[in-house]
Amino acid sequence: MSGERLPVPDRDFLQLWQERLSHAGYRMVEAIFRCIDHMAALRDRVPRRPNMPGSTALAYGSVGIMAVMLYSNLVTFTTPPVLGQIEAQKPASPWVEITRMHGAFALEAPQLEGLEQKYIVRRHKEGGGRKDYLTFGNPSENGAYVRVALYRPGGEAPLELDALEAVTAVASESAIDAELLETPNRLNTKFGPLSVIEMNVKGADGNRNCVAVANAWSDAQLGLIAWWCNGGPELVAHGTLACVLDRLSLMSAGGDERLANLFAKAELKRGNCGTQSALVSPTLKHSSDWLSSKPDPKLRGRVAGR
Repeated sequence: MSGERLPVPDRDFLQLWQERLSHAGYRMVEAIFRCIDHMAALRDRVPRRPNMPGSTALAYGSVGIMAVMLYSNLVTFTTPPVLGQIEAQKPASPWVEITRMHGAFALEAPQLEGLEQKYIVRRHKEGGGRKDYLTFGNPSENGAYVRVALYRPGGEAPLELDALEAVTAVASESAIDAELLETPNRLNTKFGPLSVIEMNVKGADGNRNCVAVANAWSDAQLGLIAWWCNGGPELVAHGTLACVLDRLSLMSAGGDERLANLFAKAELKRGNCGTQSALVSPTLKHSSDWLSSKPDPKLRGRVAGR
């Protein structure tokens, strides 16, 4: 039997495949075309079908099946896999929660009765700083929501002296969605005047009005952040938070004399809660002036807690 040879692919065709396939895939395609060329050259030697023995026909059939399987594997090999989207992983927190550790601070006040209490201690993995969190209530439940954070830095970072930044940091670590607004007001407590930050926390049942305070003492290396949130949109009585903070006490200074002296001096300034005005500001003229804010306050967008 005679016949023409199968056309051999030209260089442009091979170049096109080389651009689309991987190096290994291209080599396999080139080998297949060479095999086809050799088979075409041998076609003249193939006997006519009526004269072909059964064993020879079976052999040619096996070769054809193997060629189909090879082509199928080649297509599978050269098809690029579909990659799913991989979300960027958040970096691990440098803070780790410490279990079975006694709280260094205590807070008991009539205003906190009936609220669920939680005490958490966290240590910085490298710097050794410590954060004590006293939480009363829950932002997703009815009733007040109070949180007091006391930070004693180690070697990880300097103490944050900006009140707004300090409250923002604690809010971002909490399970709340909050909007913060800096004000020029001060809340008078046994620790002295504390900077006031207005807060609004978004919840499933509506917004909560809150008031937050913050201060830092570089000599005692202590940062204090606290807030009181009402159960709803009603305005917060600042004196309530002042009375609660006056009940904050130190249980163990861990050998830190500067911290012990700070609380000892604060106790000497503790007065009868409710007998004095809790809000101090040199510009106030009326009792309602605490509602005002400075001409160009720093407005912080909503903070989504982790």
